[in-house]
Amino acid sequence: MTLRPVRLADLPAVFAIEQAVFGGHVYPDFFFRQALELWPDWFWLAENGDGDIVGYALGAPSQRPDELWLLSLALLPACRGQGVGRALAQAVLDAMRPRARSVQLTVDPANPAAALYRRLGFVEAGRDDGYFGPGEPRLLMRWQPG
Repeated sequence: MTLRPVRLADLPAVFAIEQAVFGGHVYPDFFFRQALELWPDWFWLAENGDGDIVGYALGAPSQRPDELWLLSLALLPACRGQGVGRALAQAVLDAMRPRARSVQLTVDPANPAAALYRRLGFVEAGRDDGYFGPGEPRLLMRWQPG
């Protein structure tokens, strides 16, 4: 597995992963182009040994200069449980570390990724039972560099 920053040519594969992982709750394809322009240092992907893109992670700033967000982490199902998600998240967190007092994210409480985030040091900071609308709960989690 190789981790590296996203390049323009990677965006169709990133969007395909977004659709495969998140189904109906996806960022539109043009969002990823904008994200690459705005936050290239915090937009990483994972490639398998064949050079296929198997996941991505994306961070972004907030209104508070030292409070950042891990906006998205998506990994193809066949690659889960192999440490790829952890490595991707860690790559983005490492890139954010010089600027971050804290990093936040939201995650469905039923998503197994919540356990990954806890292992990375994120703690639950709140819950919104209708984050994306009725029946769409999300945990707000926060990480502070140590």
